[in-house]
Amino acid sequence: MDIANELKRLEAGAPTQNPGFDYQGLLEREAAGKARARRRLALARGTASALVVAVGLASVWRFTASDEHPQAVEPAILAEGVAQPRMVRADDYLALATLEDHIATIDDALSDARLMAPRGADVERLERTRAELLDSYAQVRYAQMVSANF
Repeated sequence: MDIANELKRLEAGAPTQNPGFDYQGLLEREAAGKARARRRLALARGTASALVVAVGLASVWRFTASDEHPQAVEPAILAEGVAQPRMVRADDYLALATLEDHIATIDDALSDARLMAPRGADVERLERTRAELLDSYAQVRYAQMVSANF
């Protein structure tokens, strides 16, 4: 009985506390959270739309700007009668990629040839071809380095 008396005493002394919120408050907080989420989504969509428009305008501007320059230069060159150069500057990335692909193909063929006949004529021919491709690759890389320094 001692425990029962102690519990009654504690129960009588404890003030009744209402929770800090009720069900209506819970619904209001949920509605406010959903409204914030909708505003964030609308802001994100607006920002994405603005970026798409900006990129579209920049690409249109770039194409129109690149179209204006050759039209302004060509009549002057044609009027002077200056011949166009036969060699033009091309992107060296494509040349390097092609050479790397050829070297990889030769390496595969060389591995197969070494398995079949380690001292055969095919191995010698493939090694010479690979050496020539590596030399060409080194020349293109050297030209790339020289042009980057100017």
